[in-house]
Amino acid sequence: MAPVAGRRTAATACLLAGLVGCERPFLAKDGTLVFQQKGAHGAAVMTAGGLEFHDRADVPERVVVRDPYEPWRAPLGFIVPADGRFTRTSAPTLIVTPGLELSLRPSDTRVPSWGGEVLVRIDLLAPATEGSARWGVDVALVIDGAGEGVRTLARAALDQLAARDRVAVVDSAGPRVVLPAVPACHRSLTAGAIERVTESRPAGVVDRDRAVALALGELSRKTDRRVLVLTDGGAPEPVEWAQDAKYAGASLAVVSTAGGRLDASLGQVREFVPASGDPAFGGVVLAFDATPAPSHVLEASGGDARWQLEGGELALGDLRAGEARTEVIRVTVPAWTAGEAFALHVNARFADVARGGEARTVGADLQSVYDDDIERLAQSRNGDVIAYASALATVAHLDAAFLGDSSLHGEDVRGIARLHARSLALLARDMHDPAAAEEAALLEALLAR
Repeated sequence: MAPVAGRRTAATACLLAGLVGCERPFLAKDGTLVFQQKGAHGAAVMTAGGLEFHDRADVPERVVVRDPYEPWRAPLGFIVPADGRFTRTSAPTLIVTPGLELSLRPSDTRVPSWGGEVLVRIDLLAPATEGSARWGVDVALVIDGAGEGVRTLARAALDQLAARDRVAVVDSAGPRVVLPAVPACHRSLTAGAIERVTESRPAGVVDRDRAVALALGELSRKTDRRVLVLTDGGAPEPVEWAQDAKYAGASLAVVSTAGGRLDASLGQVREFVPASGDPAFGGVVLAFDATPAPSHVLEASGGDARWQLEGGELALGDLRAGEARTEVIRVTVPAWTAGEAFALHVNARFADVARGGEARTVGADLQSVYDDDIERLAQSRNGDVIAYASALATVAHLDAAFLGDSSLHGEDVRGIARLHARSLALLARDMHDPAAAEEAALLEALLAR
């Protein structure tokens, strides 16, 4: 995979398709990408200029960076199989140490010999021991305002949640469900959905009562249910909700940013959604470097991505007992010889609170192989990682991973994300993989909103 270096026009793409004996591709009803003439060998490439077909003989020139301050670039767009169907799911590389579990899933088992990048899904969990964390809760955030203040309150609520918790997001304008109930580890996915709502709220009748009813409908009746209304207006006590039989057994609260007392409002949020558990690890940082080098972290869906001369870092901050996070990063791959190995080294460093702040480091390698055949590259891509990353791109960052142009935004990759989610659903069906099917259903639900 690689962002766009030079974009062909649509006419050039059609000419190229003609040269390899293919007509312009089209999307089938099930989301697959179809080339009308069989026998073509290559892959489809998504670029900011549209969809293109590249024959396996059409090998881009290598990308060679001779100056550490030269902006990174790559020669080709985002690669997918010619039929639009992914046929592989990722195998996790696990790093397990007392009190911390880390799962790493790369998007590619083969990487371009001309240089490119890979996506890496990171699942981080600090398992809770007896008495170190509270039981799980279902929390629905009802967004009843816009602006940075509401976003700050929402982020504060997300920071309190952990692996046992679930979270849903409802917009009072409409009203409508923005994000169905998902495990709270999908923090960046949830935060991105909230950011979109609070930046540009769609036209619609504001109905807080109906929004609260929708929120409760997303939560399980068999757990602790909490509905938190975040508003930039007044904050009347929800007495009428509490007295309604429909809401029996649920806790409700309204927190407002009005009056300029943000600190007090943050305190209300943290009191209503208690912290997941005791402090477990401080200053968690994931460091990346590679053989061959360099390999830089371009961006991340969450955390603080840092560029270094030969590698990069992702700072995730502190972790509590029971806390979990899922993030996706983009990492560059330098040009090298086809058939040679590429190893992405990952080291996690942190301070262990249980051991008096002792500094600890654990690590692992993600192995892949350089290849100069674009068809093999496309067929070796892991659909589960790509589908999740493309859904994140519609609500958070990572847009450039698919379109290679910082002027384009999440809405521009929404169609691509739907294609990837449908492909993951078909892959789950073919592989009889219930976990992939569940995630595909989640992404479809998110993208349908």
